[in-house]
Amino acid sequence: MITQINASQFNEQVTTSPVPVLVEFFSDHCFHCQQLLPVLAEIAAERPDTLRIFKFNAGDDPQFASKFRIASVPNLVIFQGGGPIAQRSGFSPKRDLLTWIAAAVGSSASRRN
Repeated sequence: MITQINASQFNEQVTTSPVPVLVEFFSDHCFHCQQLLPVLAEIAAERPDTLRIFKFNAGDDPQFASKFRIASVPNLVIFQGGGPIAQRSGFSPKRDLLTWIAAAVGSSASRRN
């Protein structure tokens, strides 16, 4: 299960996390958002120590979501070191998401060295 967070929890749960965080910006009425949740839950279960995953209802707080240039949902943003490092929108199969996550987190690590 993916935990839903709101704007007041965002800093504590996302930007100060010691590990990368993937946030799914979603809407309750989005079919593809609902399809994506079980895929993200699988990824979260497989990587509990190396990746945190949350969902944020962009429909409930579009002003906050707009800070991250969320124009459509589902929209996935990876945060590391306090800020966003990668973003993509739409549904993707698990294999593609794992490749995207590895590339984003790996390239972020190489930029810090």
